[in-house]
Amino acid sequence: MSSQDINSRDLREEKKVLAITSLAEFAERYGYYIIQSLLIFYLIDKFQISQDLSASLVGTTLSMVYISAILGGFIAERYLGYYRAGLLGSLFMLSGFFILAYSTSQSMLYLGLSFISVSTGLIKSNMSAFIGRFYDKSSLNDSKRDFGFNIFYMGINLGSFGALFIASWLKDNYGYGAPFYSSMAVSAFMLCLLLVGFKFLNKHIIEFKLTLSVTLKVTLLLIVYIIVLFYIFEQPIIANLSIFVAVIASKVILGISMKKSSFKKVFVAGIFFLLSIIYWGLYFQIFISVLLFTQYSVDNSLLNPSQFLSVESLSVLFFAGILGKFWIYLDKKRMKVEDIDKFNIAFVLLTITFLVILVSILISPEHTKVSAYGIIFAYIILGVSELSLSAIGLSMITKIAPKGFVALYMGIWLLTLGVGGKLGGFLASFFYISDSDLGLSKANMSDGLDTFIVIAILTSIIILLLRRFVNKNV
Repeated sequence: MSSQDINSRDLREEKKVLAITSLAEFAERYGYYIIQSLLIFYLIDKFQISQDLSASLVGTTLSMVYISAILGGFIAERYLGYYRAGLLGSLFMLSGFFILAYSTSQSMLYLGLSFISVSTGLIKSNMSAFIGRFYDKSSLNDSKRDFGFNIFYMGINLGSFGALFIASWLKDNYGYGAPFYSSMAVSAFMLCLLLVGFKFLNKHIIEFKLTLSVTLKVTLLLIVYIIVLFYIFEQPIIANLSIFVAVIASKVILGISMKKSSFKKVFVAGIFFLLSIIYWGLYFQIFISVLLFTQYSVDNSLLNPSQFLSVESLSVLFFAGILGKFWIYLDKKRMKVEDIDKFNIAFVLLTITFLVILVSILISPEHTKVSAYGIIFAYIILGVSELSLSAIGLSMITKIAPKGFVALYMGIWLLTLGVGGKLGGFLASFFYISDSDLGLSKANMSDGLDTFIVIAILTSIIILLLRRFVNKNV
């Protein structure tokens, strides 16, 4: 078979891989963003939890959802394979939303969140790793890989857009149970999709022998982990300890992987991981402090709070293909933008996002809510920022990870979102957003935005200083 025939075959297979994995990730993200956009209101309204504790619990949820990716990666690499792990995750997702839909106590809430955390851990990193392995074995180049991950990221954001656009409407008209019922339906769709996908992607699925021993090990691991998660949600101090343990585990994984890669390359991976933590700690403010601010202090006659968030997802959907083609165009013109530069672009755009919101607050009349248009413009910019880091980060990890460590590295990458989520909850707890005093709400949000802007600018400067070293050792 000629190289041209091989390339044509790989392009056909690419469409199948991206179609099924993107639809699966669409479903997973739909369920996750239902949780992410409503959780802080759910905690405050239904369970009467204070704002600072609610912010902390949202941060814990964000962190546990992504920390679970380490366990998901381990189970996939050692026992089930990427695809079967994703299939198991869809079952946990369906069960988790069933529990949340009928939740009448904080104990049921914590159990439901535990199941959702496990589902994300089993699905998210392994779908990405599955795509990465396909590109590793194909004849397609790195630019096609980046483009493919941008398409995959469009699937992610279709799910988030659908959830964010409909979440508040379902909640306002039918109560908090309705969004969870919709997530159950989407979870069932994902389960059926992945079952059917076995037929079309069979040649790309590495089979693991499912012995009784393997089944028992995986079952025991998941039972113990769910018990641990339950107590983490119940006891905030345990959440902090668990994050510390997860970070140590990540360092161990990086240390072991050095045997298959150079020290400098692993160190560069560590730099990207650290930058990701800082980015997500700032980014997740749109689901905590900024989300509360849009609820209480922004004119909601045009859009409700979760629909504001859908603007960011719509921005990602619109710009994903454009940005992916733009990177390919620059590559062909021998003006390739390196991954570290794309990260810096993300931080610059994040800074501009916060600046736009801050200016919108400062120019609003004293006793008048902030205009929706400034928030909308800020979220459009944020969508491009997210694309410049997250989609590229997924692609970068599959390139930089040593063989046999792709899913675990992907798990660490998702762990950075988890640690960033906890950091975001920690930062948000310092800035109380009043639901009754508009002036106080504006003042506190302005203080918070000042802090976020300073952190983003300092990080951007550090990236510039590290740029040469990173590019030399990727």
